[in-house]
Amino acid sequence: MTISAQLMSAVIMLASGLFVGCVIDSTRAVLGGLSGRQWIRQCAVVLELMVWVALGFCTFYFLYVTKGGQWRAVDPLFQLVGIFAYDKLFRRFFRFVGRVFVLLFIRPIYWIIYIIGRFFLMCWHVCKSIVLFILTPFTKLYKVTIGNRFKK
Repeated sequence: MTISAQLMSAVIMLASGLFVGCVIDSTRAVLGGLSGRQWIRQCAVVLELMVWVALGFCTFYFLYVTKGGQWRAVDPLFQLVGIFAYDKLFRRFFRFVGRVFVLLFIRPIYWIIYIIGRFFLMCWHVCKSIVLFILTPFTKLYKVTIGNRFKK
């Protein structure tokens, strides 16, 4: 393996470590933001473990694509350096970008879905009230004539 190929492999594993750090930090931030009563929060350890396993598979896929599946002893070291670099250098920036993304994209979509859902719920209640109002004479008639027959 040439020096340029080794350098490219090191850069790819460093970038993979940055990606792993970002995904794990995002997973912890999302799971930490949930209330303790939600079932997904109660399964946080299992979910984080599943994310770690998925990231491990992604890392080996990167190795397979870039180096034909060859694994060197420095690859996990570069990935650990990438994770530590994310934690010490890029964490605040990515958290800021994540908050901006949530504020600009996720919350408006959430509120649009919420408003549409409330509108349909309100329409359902209005239709139900109209139908119950129309059926009120018939239900009273039923209670007076047939409803008393089954009482002891």
